[in-house]
Amino acid sequence: MAMSCSNAIANSPTLWRDGRRTVRADDAEQFSAFKKRISQFVEFRRELVRRAIQVSPAAAREWGDNEAIRALRIELNADLEALARIYSERARDASELGDQGKYASWYLFALGFCTLILVALNISVMKNYVLGPLAEITNATDAITAGKLDGVIPYVTRTDEIGRLAHAVRNFREAIRRNFELEQLEIGTAKQRDAAIGDRDVFTDKYHATKWRLSAAINSMPQGLIMLDAQANVLVINEQYRKMYGLPSSIKAGSSLEDILLHRVGSGLFTGNVHGYLGTVLERISKQQPSSDEIVLGDGRFISIQERPMNGGGWVAVHDDITEQRRNQRILERTERFLITVLENVPQALFARDARSLRYTFVNRAAEKLLGLSRAQIIGKSVRDIFPVEKRRFDRAQGPGCIGRKSGE
Repeated sequence: MAMSCSNAIANSPTLWRDGRRTVRADDAEQFSAFKKRISQFVEFRRELVRRAIQVSPAAAREWGDNEAIRALRIELNADLEALARIYSERARDASELGDQGKYASWYLFALGFCTLILVALNISVMKNYVLGPLAEITNATDAITAGKLDGVIPYVTRTDEIGRLAHAVRNFREAIRRNFELEQLEIGTAKQRDAAIGDRDVFTDKYHATKWRLSAAINSMPQGLIMLDAQANVLVINEQYRKMYGLPSSIKAGSSLEDILLHRVGSGLFTGNVHGYLGTVLERISKQQPSSDEIVLGDGRFISIQERPMNGGGWVAVHDDITEQRRNQRILERTERFLITVLENVPQALFARDARSLRYTFVNRAAEKLLGLSRAQIIGKSVRDIFPVEKRRFDRAQGPGCIGRKSGE
């Protein structure tokens, strides 16, 4: 045993390198202790050889003969015996598994052989009871396809899947026969159908032409136009309306008025309550009430809106940009105020009368002072109502409908 231990330990580096590639995780701790003892024994052997060579064999024998070395050898022998027992048990387990695998292979062979027999039986049954009848039914189907409608359909009396398939083929033959009869009838009505198709094409062309003209007319309008259904969904929208509110191409027929209002909120062209405004529009649509309104957009534009109901619950709204009109109106009002201010401050008396009624429509401050009457006492009255008889001649000399000047008398 000491000699086998010495030989094993002498080859310990190779043994350890080969063993640690196959050692299992549960043997790692035992192999670690075994490695330490092998390392100690290797160092002992090296020192023993060094003393024997460099000092003397007697010195080497005296140094190696001690209790520590003997105890290390005993421990190494114990480790080798323990490892031998462990791997002997594992070899026995592997042998038992090999025997079990042999029995399993015989079982699998028998099972495979039985499977082959069953497959052969299945093929025979399929050929005699399924494939053969299917081939005959297929031939009958090919004959029907070729136009032979008087042949016999086999296996119609069977109650299984083959019989149902045969019934389906017979029904197919009857359907082919009816289709042939219908084709004969259709030949007599071909001209009528062609005439109807021609009328339909003419009507379709007229419809598309009318639709194109209507679309061109709507898009050429200077006003924006939108048509809604009873649920405030867009039916028609023209380009002027789209440009007026900066709507994207995604807003089109099929969109809702709510989508338009939400986009206007995002672009700053609507500042009201979307749902409240939408509820008001829906109420007007349900009541079929026409309305007129004028709104101011967030960018300062004035929009005039004329809404009219349609038959069937729809709604048409025409939006007109009147910003330029309102701007001209403000300019005219400022001009009028400026002209009135100038006329009020002219030192001469100024009178303006209507050409038909000859009643005064305007007098300035100088005229009020000249006549000694207030403007309220003059406007809307005629010369006869204000002046005495002797002064009417002077007034008639001015002529009707003129603005005259009178200097103080």
